[in-house]
Amino acid sequence: MNDQFQFPGSYGGQVTLSFRPEDAASAGYVLVFAFYEGKLILTKNKRRGWEVPGGTVELDEWPLQAAIRETYEETGAELDAAEWIGQYTIIGEREVSMVKSVYVGRVFKLHDMPAGFETEDIRVCDRPPTRNEILQDESYSPIMRDQVYPLVMERIQQIRHPFTHQK
Repeated sequence: MNDQFQFPGSYGGQVTLSFRPEDAASAGYVLVFAFYEGKLILTKNKRRGWEVPGGTVELDEWPLQAAIRETYEETGAELDAAEWIGQYTIIGEREVSMVKSVYVGRVFKLHDMPAGFETEDIRVCDRPPTRNEILQDESYSPIMRDQVYPLVMERIQQIRHPFTHQK
């Protein structure tokens, strides 16, 4: 099982994705693959379209805390468990890097989506969209169009992560 990948980013630059904890660095951003009763939750960003929840780690906040907060703010989903699964770094043309920790989360309860955030809808997927479906449907965010989404979904399936199973 390959634990590290490199590929072009959806917004340009070079992405390095690793599933090895020893490769982890201090992350300023998070991405969350949240599962409710074994089904992946997507959020619809007003500008970008359908994507998994995620965002910026705030001052004095741990990435895990950001993952829990961002998932709630963008979907109304309350996580009762979250686990680091990987991390990716994007090196842009100007050598400014972005480091995102990737989490898999289990949703305990779906609340109404909080008002005042940049998302407008959620989708609980009976089955996660495939890479081809994403590439053929412009309603998906560019964030979903590089290799991060399919590689993380593949890893989650390979390890048979318990959050992806129905209750």
